[in-house]
Amino acid sequence: MAAAKNALAGLVRGKKKLIITFHSLGDMDACASSLALASHLGKNAMVCPPDRVNSESRRILGKDALRFELFAKALDDFPNAGIALLDCNDRSLLGHIVASDVLIDHHAMQKGSVRGKVEWVEPQSSSTSEMVAQIIGKPNPYEADLLIFGILSDSARLARANAKTFGVLSVLLTHASMDYEGFLAKLEKPEGAASRVAVLEGLRNVIWQEKHGLVVATAVVSSHEAHVAEVLVRAGADCAFAGTGGKDARISARMRPAHEGKVDLPLLMSKIGRMIGGHGGGHPAAAGATGGRPELLDEALALCAREFFNRASRL
Repeated sequence: MAAAKNALAGLVRGKKKLIITFHSLGDMDACASSLALASHLGKNAMVCPPDRVNSESRRILGKDALRFELFAKALDDFPNAGIALLDCNDRSLLGHIVASDVLIDHHAMQKGSVRGKVEWVEPQSSSTSEMVAQIIGKPNPYEADLLIFGILSDSARLARANAKTFGVLSVLLTHASMDYEGFLAKLEKPEGAASRVAVLEGLRNVIWQEKHGLVVATAVVSSHEAHVAEVLVRAGADCAFAGTGGKDARISARMRPAHEGKVDLPLLMSKIGRMIGGHGGGHPAAAGATGGRPELLDEALALCAREFFNRASRL
């Protein structure tokens, strides 16, 4: 952390601009951690996504989501700017960038990952917002609010939190503009019909297997695969893999936090990503893979279950 903090401070002092960027279709963690860091570093830091941000980010950020300057234009305007990359190192999600001055991410590095001259990569963190909170230390209310939203969003409302997460969140709440219930109320919204239909579809199509006292569920759905995987774990699976096919194959994996450290889920999904002609990775209890061979989706989901059991049985 100290190396990343010092590198960021040096870039802001030594260059006219620091461009902070993240992955395509930025989620709440990417947007929140970037905006909070830019606020902390001052006027020489600017947040520049490669494209639009996702619907939750737009809903929570409001006007802030409309003020982003796209990365390509910012780099044209400031060709000598420093670059900080947050919340992603997966090359398939970062077509706008090949390297960075500073990388801060909670996703495990894989072969072919986008690298930084200075890297702070901590897969055990619940979110990049949790990591940025440690850099800032004493945030103002705007920064604290952003980071709390990022942590709650990416940790599935603390379902994937650890002891360190709760410590960071406790500090942030002392600086925030509202209480914990206020953040939850703003984050929560009724699930749309499409999301509910996807879950029901997943339950209809679910295949479950039990070995070594563990239960793995797999399902093919038409959309919302991440949400379906989350629901299957909440329903009782130790690990769940939900996939969808179309132009590309996408598989989301979710695992009970109790199995972290027993099965390397990012590594497993990296293998699956290569199988379907793409990439995979993530963090200990939530990972995914995407690739251009949707015809292999059923085979890939079956392999997910076998690999999970094989890796769990070695312990």
